[in-house]
Amino acid sequence: MKKVNVFFSLLITVLGALTAIAPYSFAHVCEVGEKVMKCHWTGRIELFLGISAAVLGLLKLLSSDAKYQLGLNAGILINALGVILTPTVLIGVCGMKSMHCASVAKPTLFVFGILLLVTAISQSISVWKNK
Repeated sequence: MKKVNVFFSLLITVLGALTAIAPYSFAHVCEVGEKVMKCHWTGRIELFLGISAAVLGLLKLLSSDAKYQLGLNAGILINALGVILTPTVLIGVCGMKSMHCASVAKPTLFVFGILLLVTAISQSISVWKNK
């Protein structure tokens, strides 16, 4: 396997892991209290999307076949779009701009989604050119 593919695979794995842990650590969402806030559900979905992106990144290490890499990148692109759309359009976060979930978690997850998207597209272009 080429070093560039290993680099992209590990980068996607790390970004997926960061996406999964962000809502429950450094970019935390609201805890469940008397009322369950929207950001709680956003955090749960981001956990799933991050884990699935990390697993897809690890699966990329198994083969250097171009079709296999491009197929996994398609899955990563869908996950990245989910990471971007969940806190912004699909579910959202708390309405108060001063809440931690709105001021930190939402932009953090947006950036991780963009980085996943750009990484998957960059690796797809790299694989396509060397095909």
